[in-house]
Amino acid sequence: MACHSLLDQRALEMDRLIANRIMEDSSVLDKARSTLARWLDITDHSSRPALLEWKEILAGSPSRIREVLLGEDENCKRLRQSSPFCGILTNRERTQILLQYR
Repeated sequence: MACHSLLDQRALEMDRLIANRIMEDSSVLDKARSTLARWLDITDHSSRPALLEWKEILAGSPSRIREVLLGEDENCKRLRQSSPFCGILTNRERTQILLQYR
């Protein structure tokens, strides 16, 4: 598997867990919105467009957010690179995925 493809698969697997977590605990979305707000306050101009896309996505329904998290098209892959869902998974969950896709 190519390196870039491996990174995409790893990020998708993490987002699958996050998408499931959204269904169990709506505070996950609040955490992502808070992270995004902090990033928008400190980001440089080049990162801002993707973050503004996330702001629009996070204003939508949980089902729409899950669609983006679980999407495998190029746009969803691109958005994963600036996902505001960092800190949602436990260290153990992250480590398991990292080991699985090394």
